Amino acid sequence: MRALSRALILAAPVFLPSAGRADTGASDAQRRLERSADRAVAEGQLAKARDIWLQIWQLAPSERAACNVGQLAFRVADMPRAAEFLSLCLEKTPAPAGPEARERYASRALDLARARQEAGALTFAVPPGAQVSIDERPVGRAPLGREVFVAPGSHRVRAALDTAAKETAVEVRAGEARLVVIDLAAAAAAAAAPAGGRQAAPRAPAQPRLPAPAGQAAPAEEGPAVGLILAGGVAAAGCVTLGAIFLTESRGHERRFDDLIARNHGGYRIAGADLQRAQNAYHAMERAEERAAIALVAGAVLGAGTLVYALYPRSHGPRLTAVGPGLGLELTW
Repeated sequence: MRALSRALILAAPVFLPSAGRADTGASDAQRRLERSADRAVAEGQLAKARDIWLQIWQLAPSERAACNVGQLAFRVADMPRAAEFLSLCLEKTPAPAGPEARERYASRALDLARARQEAGALTFAVPPGAQVSIDERPVGRAPLGREVFVAPGSHRVRAALDTAAKETAVEVRAGEARLVVIDLAAAAAAAAAPAGGRQAAPRAPAQPRLPAPAGQAAPAEEGPAVGLILAGGVAAAGCVTLGAIFLTESRGHERRFDDLIARNHGGYRIAGADLQRAQNAYHAMERAEERAAIALVAGAVLGAGTLVYALYPRSHGPRLTAVGPGLGLELTW
């Protein structure tokens, strides 16, 4: 009975009419490939079924194709491809509504987590539009917007843009995610050099700038303006000084208030002119404290802003470049 039910299910697309009969030849080819994949699974040829579903994915990238490729790749221990297509499967799968859909979604998520633990993940920082390849296998143009999963071990990563190209070696372990940075600026400069000329010598250390010839303007120096730094320092010091003056004024009003309270038995019998003077002294003390707080905060903000302006790098920000198998970090102030 089970065999008969399975045969009827497989034969249903043949005997039942469907709207897809009027589709193009690509749809007919897709249905033939699906039947071939079903036969390969029934015969236990899972790797063959995975390859057939890859062809179906190329014809029509659907949720079903992505999930089948990912699950079959996982069952044949092709973990990089399993991680890639199970990620696509979960991206394309809508939010599960029923218990069966939730269970299926959770199972695929668990398989993805296991596949990621046994594969390496690479992301790339290369100029937009550059063609990226791994071990001579093209993976797309930057920005890829996704991780590329590879088998653990050493890989050759190449980036090419117009006439500039650069290759670097990357070592990745199982479960590791790595960022690959490739700077094509030097390669582009080398490609732009005359074909018959000598190779460019290594870049020498920066030399002091010489005075510009007479009648020619000197290049503008990159750096903080001394006048702005002095103005910021003076303004910050002025605000702090003003705050100190307001604090002193506040203490004077506070002493005057305390004297009036003490002269009137702690305030229990204060009335008349002394009451008016005490109220005036108390309000003046509060106003002076508020002004002192504003002035001190303004001084602190101006001082911090001046310090950041004076020390912030102007020539270049931090730059991370690939140097052989390693990375180089360049900072310029």
